[in-house]
Amino acid sequence: MKNKVILFLFFIPISIVCYAQNIIDAIFENVIEIRDNNVITNGIDYLFTLSIPKTNTTPVIFISKEIPSYLLSDIYPEFSKIIVVTPNWKYYRESSGRRLSKGVLSVEFEPIASSVIYEFQRKNGISKKDSLVLMGYFPEMKFTEADKLNKDEMEVYYKEDYGSTCCPRDPQWDNDTSREEFITYFEKFNNVKITDTYVKSGGKEGEASYYYTLNGLSDELKLSFILERNYYRIINRAARKIRKIPKIYTPTIIDNSKMKKV
Repeated sequence: MKNKVILFLFFIPISIVCYAQNIIDAIFENVIEIRDNNVITNGIDYLFTLSIPKTNTTPVIFISKEIPSYLLSDIYPEFSKIIVVTPNWKYYRESSGRRLSKGVLSVEFEPIASSVIYEFQRKNGISKKDSLVLMGYFPEMKFTEADKLNKDEMEVYYKEDYGSTCCPRDPQWDNDTSREEFITYFEKFNNVKITDTYVKSGGKEGEASYYYTLNGLSDELKLSFILERNYYRIINRAARKIRKIPKIYTPTIIDNSKMKKV
């Protein structure tokens, strides 16, 4: 009876596989792999160091490193739809160390191959997730390397926006510490130089957006810059109870042909 139950559990995901093949192709083209060396973490937050060209309307990404699945929905927010394939880490963790017994014999359980496909669709700030569990195999994936940047393109790790200088005035213009003061502090504290930062005017009332390539910084310092700058951008932070929410940060590709270098 015990063996029959085990077989029955294997049959359930197989039916899901058939259903998945009715929704999407069994073969994924132009898959971008996020390798272990493309992932930086401080134990809480993560940074992917690979950007995706915007010509790829629906990117398909394979992430081989174990990352909390609840963080995946926000990666590469510039795309309205994205597909992510990962190993089925939950299944592997639950299967680890299991043993199967038959009479006096006891053998270690060998997990079968298993993967999860996530599809994230974003609209009006809301992310909708669908997922499929594949037991027994991974989908067929044809990998591609990320394209090189064009002449007027740059890879941006951080962006900050400033609204109107009046009518009403965006409080970020008067936020302490100012953008310039923070840059000076960060460079001095870490003995680095932040270069290749661009600004783009956004309107008639002084609106502006700053784009940071963070060129010259190590990947670890890039993550530190993002986290620290996010903190210093909080208005009235000294009087607020700040709750830290883990996140995956991803770079984006921007056209800088109409921007001014700071």
